Amino acid sequence: MKVCVIPLDIIWANKEENIISVAHHLHQVEPDTDLVVLPELFTTAFVPDKSTVERLAETNNGTTVTALKRWAKFFGFAIAGSFLATDEKGHYYNRAFFIEPIGDATFYDKRHLFPLSEENLTYTPGSSLAPIIRYRGWDIKLIICFDIRFPVWCRNQPGQLFDLLLVPSNWPHSREFQFKTLLSARAIENQSYVIGANRTGTDKYGEYRNGLSAIYDNLGFAISETRANGHLYAIMHRKTLVEGRKRFPAFEAADSYTVDLNKKLTFER
Repeated sequence: MKVCVIPLDIIWANKEENIISVAHHLHQVEPDTDLVVLPELFTTAFVPDKSTVERLAETNNGTTVTALKRWAKFFGFAIAGSFLATDEKGHYYNRAFFIEPIGDATFYDKRHLFPLSEENLTYTPGSSLAPIIRYRGWDIKLIICFDIRFPVWCRNQPGQLFDLLLVPSNWPHSREFQFKTLLSARAIENQSYVIGANRTGTDKYGEYRNGLSAIYDNLGFAISETRANGHLYAIMHRKTLVEGRKRFPAFEAADSYTVDLNKKLTFER
């Protein structure tokens, strides 16, 4: 599978301009690509205040997902990332998506909301496990940014094995070491490929420099190549992954666990 990460410089709270920017980038993606991964909240960046969130949030049938489905069908590759979502009850979510060329769409609401940005005060945490998506012979798990700090949430286990973990993010340069270490660690412990798709540019929370996005193999090594336009590429081999697990079946010794989805996630300040 050939994957591409687009480290987009997101314009704050400007959905229209960001959609135009992504369309421009997608026309530059190499034609034999199977999957493109965009950063977290790619159409809005992170917006904390409720009035702006109310103005920008969309349902799964809104402008953003409609554009994603049109792009996936036109270009012939799947597209993953996250956007600012809402529901009929007026709740707001940081919602990940995986849109396939045939039109199938999978969604996941971010479970672990980042307290330093007060994301937990405006957004609602997800109430379901991160899904496993079957795409072109690969099992793919989709989480978002801060989720990567919680290894149990990202853990491979019998019945929910994944080959590739996708992590769309808005992770500032000041914590680059932690981001890349966590991505590599998740790859090692799960014996899977991991993609961290981070934004570029700046916002009130920090600077997002080029070079924060990364793709790791099942041994925790960075494997991506960066093109002149800033896009990252890697070719992943599932046969190599399966053979590696057979030679060294470490994940089979992992402890079993259950996740309490009714637990209320709060942070002391």
